[in-house]
Amino acid sequence: MLRLPHLAACSLLCLGSIGCDAADRTAAAQRPGPVITAAAPAVERAVCVLYPIGNSGVTGTIHFTRQSDGVAITGTISGLSPGKHGFHVHEFGDLTDGGAGKSAGGHFNPTNKPHGRPEDAERHVGDLGNVVADESGQATINLRDRVIRLDGPHSIIGRGLVVHVGEDKFTQPVGDAGDRAAVGVIGIAGPPAKE
Repeated sequence: MLRLPHLAACSLLCLGSIGCDAADRTAAAQRPGPVITAAAPAVERAVCVLYPIGNSGVTGTIHFTRQSDGVAITGTISGLSPGKHGFHVHEFGDLTDGGAGKSAGGHFNPTNKPHGRPEDAERHVGDLGNVVADESGQATINLRDRVIRLDGPHSIIGRGLVVHVGEDKFTQPVGDAGDRAAVGVIGIAGPPAKE
């Protein structure tokens, strides 16, 4: 027959072993082990819907498609004044400042280069030059860029796309294109619609 002190000692041993076992399981769960990750598929297409800043009335849809020599950029923008308008990828896909569009930050420039034309060797990654609106205020975009990417360190995914009120004059530090007329966030696009 077990006496009370023996029963208490047995209980402590059992509780102690349960506690140790739980502690051992917790420690084992926290030990680093091999991390197995699957490679994400390459982004082939992206899209950006442009929204007016303030009451500019400028809207549009821009498509980005991976090509062997860069990225094709196509789409239309409407509501512009006739002429040239700065067209840049900006740092942030932040649309919280709908009045001025400043929440999109500055030009996307991860390489810390000076502002330039799309064909320049030294330029911001986000420098896409100008779009040209016709007399009706519509710009049809059909460009190819060799610097922007849909993945990697020059990826434009999740960043802002800005159309400016004025022309990018390619002056320093950012081209003097004036206020922002429209902004959108560049996102991964689904597969093309089947016809």
